Amino acid sequence: MSEIRPLERRDLPQVAGLIELAFRSGSKTPPPGLARYLERLLFDHPWVDPEIPSLVALDDHGDLAGCLGSHIRRFRYDGQAIRVAVSGQLVVDPIARRRALGALLMRRYLDGPQELTLTDTASVTARRLWEGFGGKTVHLGRIGWVRLFRPLRFATEYLLKNHDRWRHATTSALAPFDAVSTRLTANRWAIPRPDVVTEPLGPEGLVAALPSVLGSVRLRPDYDVPFLEWLFEELAAVRSRGLPTGFVVRDRRGRTLGWYLYFLRRGGISQVVQVVANERDMAPVVDHLLEHARLNGAAALQGRVEPGLIEILAERGCLLHASGYRVLVHARDDGIVHAIDSGDAVLSRLDGDWWTGLHLESFSSPRTEALETVPVEFPTSPGP
Repeated sequence: MSEIRPLERRDLPQVAGLIELAFRSGSKTPPPGLARYLERLLFDHPWVDPEIPSLVALDDHGDLAGCLGSHIRRFRYDGQAIRVAVSGQLVVDPIARRRALGALLMRRYLDGPQELTLTDTASVTARRLWEGFGGKTVHLGRIGWVRLFRPLRFATEYLLKNHDRWRHATTSALAPFDAVSTRLTANRWAIPRPDVVTEPLGPEGLVAALPSVLGSVRLRPDYDVPFLEWLFEELAAVRSRGLPTGFVVRDRRGRTLGWYLYFLRRGGISQVVQVVANERDMAPVVDHLLEHARLNGAAALQGRVEPGLIEILAERGCLLHASGYRVLVHARDDGIVHAIDSGDAVLSRLDGDWWTGLHLESFSSPRTEALETVPVEFPTSPGP
């Protein structure tokens, strides 16, 4: 029987080696910064909870053979504070996989004291494990959406994403044709002009907006300023995803409608991390998000479908598709799962570990230290 115990800082070099071997280059030697990055995510987090630790599995010789990362989030359910455990970085040495160490780690983690456990980067194998242990798939979380602004450039980015030289050459050659196609579709899929005022999204502004925007939602995040300061710095460190950009959106009377946060990649595919508003106020928040991405040069904007978004996205020419990951949840209180299924919950990419850079960053160059925003003035008439 393998031993399972809490992860310790001294284990991190071995865990980094496992991740490099299983998920990254296939080498047993990780880059210098990977262990430090894991330390920031798993130990330097302001909400680290010793009762819900990351876990490691040891083989019969006492060697580290598997790991499951734990990311704690604080939520409110029907007004009461609860702990949410986000399962991430489940990795097992290929030699030890036949011993079902992944299943043992997952079972131990799900048996923790948290009220809700979730993951938003699950594979088909992970889904089988979760459902076998009483978990549930959030089917809406399997659906992604994309809004094209520069169709040919989007196709080039998508099809040649692992071939930089060919992608740059093709993009330059197709640029004139992309401009024409954008003009031809501008009238049909014009984005409504939101009559709103905005300010850059920051920790204080987001915390201040929570009660008025999400006060009636049964299951919602319970952010505080120290957590968001840490989180925004870590978002900015994932430079391969783009520039973290967010705004609080208000009407002309000063009432807060909602906010959004996304990774802006000029000329590339920009990814939405979170868009939050009451259902009646969602449209102007989405409109500002779409137009901000378009005017700042994104080839396309991509996100995960959340409750209250489908009709608005369809009306604005967005396409739906199957996303690459599955959202899974496990809770002892069926009411929590019902709130998620019924759409009376806010569970975005910001609340999971989708945004981390484990699969993307080289971990050999300096990190970015602060969240940045990109202000934009909306022109009086649509551009190309």
